[in-house]
Amino acid sequence: MIVRDRESLLDGVAEVLVANLSASMAEVARAAGIGRTTLHKHYATRDDLLRAVGHRAIEKWEQALDKVPDDDRDGESDGGLLAMATAMVPIGPQLAFLWRTPALGQVPELIKRAIAVEDRCQAVLLRAQRLGVIKATVPEWWLLDTYLSMIYSASLAVSSGKLAPLDAPRLAIATLLHGIGET
Repeated sequence: MIVRDRESLLDGVAEVLVANLSASMAEVARAAGIGRTTLHKHYATRDDLLRAVGHRAIEKWEQALDKVPDDDRDGESDGGLLAMATAMVPIGPQLAFLWRTPALGQVPELIKRAIAVEDRCQAVLLRAQRLGVIKATVPEWWLLDTYLSMIYSASLAVSSGKLAPLDAPRLAIATLLHGIGET
């Protein structure tokens, strides 16, 4: 990983910690190509680093959702589902870090930000439901959980080389909307 600035450092740290959540500060610094002392200058403790990576992950998620149209004026028949998937799959490592790091669930400001960004995702899903793209009988909480699971799976498949980055959003949405069973 080449570290050019704080953001790329935090993005790289997310990737390191997704691969090994118990990585030490020394291992993180080595993977970033910086000294442990330099890392400690920016983040005094591992908890400080985890919180910073969590905030960066949410920031990237917010930026991804900024790319999703707020309405269906562009004629997108899926209500924005594909646009949202296309924006979220590339930030898979940051999302995986956020979703797989239990300690972040104890940080009130991260919880507040995560709820707000989940609400933005939920709004797109509900719009798709209103448009008839998703069954009206599917509970809201299930919509969000299932959608985020599809994004997570697609991102992991891209990271492992099983799925091409450009194919991942369409496969995730097709699976969300049509499942994997024969009909």
